[in-house]
Amino acid sequence: MRFREISLAGEQIYLLPGGAVFLPATQTLVVADLHLGKGTSARSRGLLLPPGDTISTLQKVLRLVEACSPQVLVTLGDSFHDCKVGERLLDEERALIEIITRKADTLWITGNHDAIPISGIGGEWLEEYRLGNLILRHIPSVTIPSGQAELAGHLHPKIKIRIRGHVMSRACFIKGEDRLILPTLGAYTGGLDVSHQAYEGLFPQGHAAYVWGNDQINRVA
Repeated sequence: MRFREISLAGEQIYLLPGGAVFLPATQTLVVADLHLGKGTSARSRGLLLPPGDTISTLQKVLRLVEACSPQVLVTLGDSFHDCKVGERLLDEERALIEIITRKADTLWITGNHDAIPISGIGGEWLEEYRLGNLILRHIPSVTIPSGQAELAGHLHPKIKIRIRGHVMSRACFIKGEDRLILPTLGAYTGGLDVSHQAYEGLFPQGHAAYVWGNDQINRVA
């Protein structure tokens, strides 16, 4: 799999097409904001979204796991769209989750949508996870300890880019001096443009966005 190598706090990080991260030193795959069960949540409230989003997202994760063969899989919160998803999961969806959690030790970071662990799901639930000089959590923190860096999700970053006179919005990674925010991997999740006020204060020394295409990941200043 093609990747773009960056470093934070002296730690080697591979940005993968599709929006995941691989940490080669510890053979750890990191994904963010799967929002499994968002479609069934919407339908329970009368919003007729097409089915299949959970299967599609889990298949993305499984392809990444099979391509990277990680020892550990970390999901950075909001992996499940609400705390009752476990009651709505189809047998096929549960089977895919079981396959994934058998292939890699799975750590579910709690998020604002799934603050309570989902029952019947394999893996371990944590509020945050520390790996070398990296802190892995859901919501970006206001401050990061000196000498460390943070991998976070929550904001679903996107950026507008112009290609041959056309403007399009694309999911992206955002990297600062000591912080990387991952894009959402969920099929039905939207995003916040990098110009949104929610990013204010998170990158005081500036940031760069990384957008993936068919065969490479490009840095956008």
